Amino acid sequence: MQLIRPKHSTRPRVSRPTVSRRPALALALATAALLSLAAVGCGGDGPTGPGLGSGNVTATGAVTASGTGLALFQSVVSGSTNLFQIVIVPVTQNANAWTVQIANYSGRLAAGTYTLSPLSASSTNPTATFYYTSSGAAQSFNSTSGQLVITSSSSSQVRGTFTFSATDIAGGPGTVSAHGSFSAQCAPGIGCQ
Repeated sequence: MQLIRPKHSTRPRVSRPTVSRRPALALALATAALLSLAAVGCGGDGPTGPGLGSGNVTATGAVTASGTGLALFQSVVSGSTNLFQIVIVPVTQNANAWTVQIANYSGRLAAGTYTLSPLSASSTNPTATFYYTSSGAAQSFNSTSGQLVITSSSSSQVRGTFTFSATDIAGGPGTVSAHGSFSAQCAPGIGCQ
């Protein structure tokens, strides 16, 4: 028996993102995947259990936040893009939540000092984004300048510090200055490079 399909589908076409729109989409999807893995740990020591690194952040300016949390890293390869990211999130959430994401489009960064630049898939520099939510209102601030210092980098752990100035991605007023440190573990369940 052969299944016969009509030549013209009656289902609506679904728009899918193209590679040219990848910077923000890739970061959002990769961050969601990484954060969903944060609750699952194995090996190592961290603030909430084995396998979860630690980090801290202090942000001032348009929004103010500080705290410690867990730090994870991962690499996501899609086509010719090798997205490496470090995510620092608080262990406990409240009405005011923050997240720091550092991303690079050419794989895991070796030990060294890097300039943090605005988000761009064509940039050879890493970028940093500070996400802040207060009573349900979310804001994202992307780095305009700053520095990332990686003190050690392996397939199981990346350590370092960061400091950056950032502007509201949506074009809102004000800037944020953020700094902190991290000892990020490879996200559980992912083979990091």
